[in-house]
Amino acid sequence: MTDNPQQPQGTPGSQQPGQQPGQQPPAAPGPLPDGTPAQQPYAAPGQQGSKYGTGSYNPGEVGQTMGEPTSWGRLKMLTLASLAIYVVSGALGIFTAGNADLIDAQLDAQAETMGMSRDQLEAGAEFGMAVGIGLSALMLVIAIVLYLVVFFGLKKVKNWARILGTVLTALGTLFTLWGLTGMGLMMSVAPTMGIISIVITVLFVLVNIWWLVTAFSRDSNAYVNSRR
Repeated sequence: MTDNPQQPQGTPGSQQPGQQPGQQPPAAPGPLPDGTPAQQPYAAPGQQGSKYGTGSYNPGEVGQTMGEPTSWGRLKMLTLASLAIYVVSGALGIFTAGNADLIDAQLDAQAETMGMSRDQLEAGAEFGMAVGIGLSALMLVIAIVLYLVVFFGLKKVKNWARILGTVLTALGTLFTLWGLTGMGLMMSVAPTMGIISIVITVLFVLVNIWWLVTAFSRDSNAYVNSRR
């Protein structure tokens, strides 16, 4: 009598990709000890899931913290750089307001434009100079306070600090460029001071533009979103 040959385990066509011949396919998760059905791992279409059924980590999502990127550290440094340039520019403006040669040139230009005598304008020139210096000093102090508020807000990764810095940067850049319209008189009276003022203005504008680009870069946006 002929013995029947041993049949291979498994049914034909049941072999899974990557499964060795004769190897049993992995069993489906059974119920938990308390009878609750086990859940299958889930991954969204096009997204790689983990063995625990969770999606891949994305540090740009809200609620997922991430380390400080290079762009955010650069943003804080640019804030201090803009502050330093503004202080130098403000100090130069206060010095310019008390420059006798420049004041004489301004009085001559105003007398010719307004059709008034030089003596009439000189009567209020001293008072106007004092008021101008006082206002320039006050604006400088206010600007320093606002700069520090933005800087310490950025250190705490506050989005309102980025928005406030954007508003101040835009306004400061516009007013600085508008100040170039009166540079012709300074160049004719004090050319050295005029050249210094132009260099400071160009540096201030470039730093502010760099600040805006850095503040809303991809890494900065992801960092702010992760800390909300």
